[in-house]
Amino acid sequence: MESNLNTPAIVIFTTGDCADTWNDVLLGIEEEGIPFVIQENHSADVIHNAWLAACQSPLLVGIGCSREKLVVHYKNLPASAPLFTLMYQQDNHARRSIGNNAARLVKGIPFRECHS
Repeated sequence: MESNLNTPAIVIFTTGDCADTWNDVLLGIEEEGIPFVIQENHSADVIHNAWLAACQSPLLVGIGCSREKLVVHYKNLPASAPLFTLMYQQDNHARRSIGNNAARLVKGIPFRECHS
């Protein structure tokens, strides 16, 4: 569920062509009914990208990703302290749970347990 920038959405900054790599995370966000928008960012600092995405998101939640790593950030946390970090080697269930939890942060409901 991609949306335009006028709709409140989780902002996702990608480094390189990595959105397909993290499809399970996107499906987890979609399962919770929260819109997201994907934008290319040329910085290689995934944590900083996630924090910048959170600052641009009206929902205060942002994601930064590269082919190897995905980070979920919340605007009210320090830039250097992301909420979740996920490496590509982790299984599909862990990736989907991270997506669910990013959306649940927006909703203000308890997180799902993540198994890696």
